[in-house]
Amino acid sequence: MSPLRDLRTLAYLRPEQIVRRLWTRALRPWYASALYDRFVLGAGSVAAPRHLPPALWPGDGESGRRILDGRIRLVGQEHPFSLPPDWGARGRSLLWRFNLHYFEWLGDLAAVGGDVAGQRARALINDWIENHPRPRLPAWHPYPLSVRLYAWMRHAQFVFDGADDSFRERFFASLDRQARHLARVVEWDVGGNHLIKNLKALVAAGHCLAGHEPHARWATGALRDALEVQVLRDGGHYERSPSYHLQVLCDLVDVRALLAGDDHAHAWLDETISRMAAALAAFRLGDGGLALFNDGDVGDASVLEAIEHHLGGHSDPPPVLSQTGYARMQRAEAIVIMDAGRCCPDDLPAHAHADTLAFEFSSGPQRIVVNCGTYAYQDPSWRNRLRGTAAHSTVGIDEDDSAEVYGTFRLGRRPREVVCERTDDEAGACAGGSHDGYGRYGLVHHRRLLLADDGRRLAGVDRIERLRQDHARRLAAARFHLHPDVTVVPGDRDDELQLSLPGQGHWSFAAPGESVRVAESVYAPHWGEMCASRQIVVEKPLEKNDTILEWEFVERGGG
Repeated sequence: MSPLRDLRTLAYLRPEQIVRRLWTRALRPWYASALYDRFVLGAGSVAAPRHLPPALWPGDGESGRRILDGRIRLVGQEHPFSLPPDWGARGRSLLWRFNLHYFEWLGDLAAVGGDVAGQRARALINDWIENHPRPRLPAWHPYPLSVRLYAWMRHAQFVFDGADDSFRERFFASLDRQARHLARVVEWDVGGNHLIKNLKALVAAGHCLAGHEPHARWATGALRDALEVQVLRDGGHYERSPSYHLQVLCDLVDVRALLAGDDHAHAWLDETISRMAAALAAFRLGDGGLALFNDGDVGDASVLEAIEHHLGGHSDPPPVLSQTGYARMQRAEAIVIMDAGRCCPDDLPAHAHADTLAFEFSSGPQRIVVNCGTYAYQDPSWRNRLRGTAAHSTVGIDEDDSAEVYGTFRLGRRPREVVCERTDDEAGACAGGSHDGYGRYGLVHHRRLLLADDGRRLAGVDRIERLRQDHARRLAAARFHLHPDVTVVPGDRDDELQLSLPGQGHWSFAAPGESVRVAESVYAPHWGEMCASRQIVVEKPLEKNDTILEWEFVERGGG
């Protein structure tokens, strides 16, 4: 433990946020007690839902058949899942167990359809109700509770097909109890996508469950207030993760569909969705997937296709998200996306990476330069290694991180002054920025990227500005992590490399006059999935004045 590091984290949090978190933890024994269960939650209402949310997102039939065979695959890891199920899932991460209790996999069983899948869904729900009567963690944590509430309501029509009255009564009573508990444990202290999930579930409970109508009114108002904070003017979600941006957007599309028959106008919701749709387009590379900045993955292709359908088609991507802090360049078949924003909201560092001024680059459907990704939350050997600066295509100093990542979701010292610029001229598109993440060394990193108008050349200049003299010998390292499909071999000169793209021709990389080498890397495009890759490293000792690194990727013709 480092008290100073913890203080650097606490300094960014709101006092009321800290008080709420301590109060929430103090109440956990009460919520798990027999007294709370008996006198607060009670037996639960068995009234049938007045309405059910539409099922907008596709299930995976292959995953559904795997469940019928007695196994389940979540966040890249398989586990036995026969009756009776192992809800504790010992040996699996907290994120894996959260996903198990989400019950979103009901959509996979629904994709299979038929009596056998319906019977299995009811048996699993029955077993969960029997084994989780009281609000204990992790099953009743507000986040999986929120996701499960909506999943049960969304898939109720599938689950009810062939169900008897006793199952329906148990199902409705459990929904009622879960919704009433959720209203008491909303994650105001966390905020972010967690709060959106909580409020979405309570809006749904208010519209669908008898006796919960007040939830619909106050949760809808609270959701509107939360979105005014979380969705920035340029449409980006303030956690700055393309993956969580997509998740929040899907949640809002769900809420819009749920409120479609409401007598009240919700123009604010339509306007927010419209802005977020444009920002989502800015995060997509040539293969249609999401760029790997901050926590998350490249996205599920079926979900990305579905969101486009529900949004009425593909939005034109803006060249810059100035409030969110991303710049995008697209010329011909080439796309470059650069992170030039602050790491995170001050009071929500959970998904921040030390990736300032990192970029990703694709040509056609092929990714060339990437960031390493996330892989897992509760894996101590990889969590902060992949959050660190060296796991991103940017410049680091002395193997140190530009932001102080530690714990599972914590961030201490971080860049305070970050600049994002984006221009166009006859030569092509230009993106640039700077940050003071190494200000403790008296250094500022400036980066300028130029994508040629024909999309066949990407040139960069990294400048390490020295604000004060430092007698320490320091080393700057510009890293360019390559997609696993890209092969790299030495070029004709020591400062040059040749890259081959499958079906996409050949590119070269050069850093004239510099030390260029190839090193091992990893790539984690999805949760729980990681493969070996390569990275280009350009290293240079810092000079007494400013230090300049110039480099370029150039397409060399067809394969």
